[in-house]
Amino acid sequence: GASAASATRQVQMLDDCDPATFNAAIGPGTCVKDGGTTFSEFIAQLLAQGRAPAWRFAPEQLRLDPGGTLAAHNRGGEDHTFTEVANFGGGCIAALNDLLGLTPVPECAGLPAGAFAATLVRPGATVTTSPLPPGIHRYECLIHPWMQTTVTVG
Repeated sequence: GASAASATRQVQMLDDCDPATFNAAIGPGTCVKDGGTTFSEFIAQLLAQGRAPAWRFAPEQLRLDPGGTLAAHNRGGEDHTFTEVANFGGGCIAALNDLLGLTPVPECAGLPAGAFAATLVRPGATVTTSPLPPGIHRYECLIHPWMQTTVTVG
């Protein structure tokens, strides 16, 4: 049988964007799925809560055997990134950071190339990580930085 070290755990990338209002506000093709949260509701949630609850990684915490991998599947209607960061912080989108009072993580340096492009996951697509060594691994969306997963490997 397969060894435990080759285990892959699934992470779902979720959102609830309303295509008409998101595409009108940000640009055509921004949202390609039939969600129920309008752009103005999304902004209101960010201002009130510091996050839009429907935009999330699930699970937000998990354990993995050394050498295991994560397969992050974008089930939402917007692009997301599944980016390993040294510490959670702001994303790479200035307008969202400004709303949330966040500073971009160092992993945003060198855009649009680098970590952002390498870890972008389009709607319906899946990205799989390299085998993970023991320790704490933090993943966040560099677009929607409150989307976070903490992985404990060991």
